[in-house]
Amino acid sequence: MEFKTLRNIESSFKHIRLFTFVFAVLCFAVVGIVVFKSYQFAEEQRQKIYVLDNGKSLMVALSQDMSINRPVEAREHVRRFHELFFTVAPDKNAIESNVKRAFNLADQSAFNYYKDLQEKGYYNRIISGNIQQRVEVDSVVADFNNYPYQVKTFARQFIIR
Repeated sequence: MEFKTLRNIESSFKHIRLFTFVFAVLCFAVVGIVVFKSYQFAEEQRQKIYVLDNGKSLMVALSQDMSINRPVEAREHVRRFHELFFTVAPDKNAIESNVKRAFNLADQSAFNYYKDLQEKGYYNRIISGNIQQRVEVDSVVADFNNYPYQVKTFARQFIIR
């Protein structure tokens, strides 16, 4: 009888070890599948780009080769720079805010041009005269055949006093 109980205890421990091993293997399998699927989902999401339509509605686009989108991005970049740099309100803080945002889109030449305008008193005259200047870009023509790209901007300037 003693040997029978020892066999039952021993077989019980074998069953518990087997169940524990099977449970651990299943847990690792579930974790592996979850990690694989999450990386797969993240990769699918990286292929999507969210685009603002004139700053209003959000659209989903698919990612493409950079060279395909470069002309459109460059034109929008130049248009946005001109709107920020040349749209001036009669408030010093608004001018500085717009110009700082425009500097993020330009090189040192824009900063030099800003300093020249500032030294000539252009911004002070706008503030003292309570003048509002607004620029609407009609079109941007760019030559992408040679680097650095040559860009011409055609715009209307509205000055409201």
